[in-house]
Amino acid sequence: MFRMERIAIIVLCLLLPLPLSALAPVSAEIGEVAVSVDDGSITDTALKAAREEYTESWLERYAASPLVFGEAYSSLLSDILPLGNPIAGIERNGAVDIQDLESGTVLSFIFQEGRLVAVYPSKAPEFPES
Repeated sequence: MFRMERIAIIVLCLLLPLPLSALAPVSAEIGEVAVSVDDGSITDTALKAAREEYTESWLERYAASPLVFGEAYSSLLSDILPLGNPIAGIERNGAVDIQDLESGTVLSFIFQEGRLVAVYPSKAPEFPES
């Protein structure tokens, strides 16, 4: 009987990690992390935008209205972008939360018809005072 119990415990220990590997990672800041990103999705666009330096061509590439968007968000994004190691949360209602694993920065990218209309910084790094 002892031998059967021992085998059962070993089998259970071997099977226990299997369901855990199927779970998506979860960030305390952005929730469930997107582990598979479709080309052309707003998550894909947000990650690309987050990795690039903020310039006029960035505005033309990603913003729905470059002039309005630039007026509203240039000071924020020119200080923060590019992010060094961004990860994305799950898309919700046309928005994607992006977290930079290097700096801790968290930005919510809000899209309309595949173009950025707003960026909401929910957690930004501390910049030294000049």
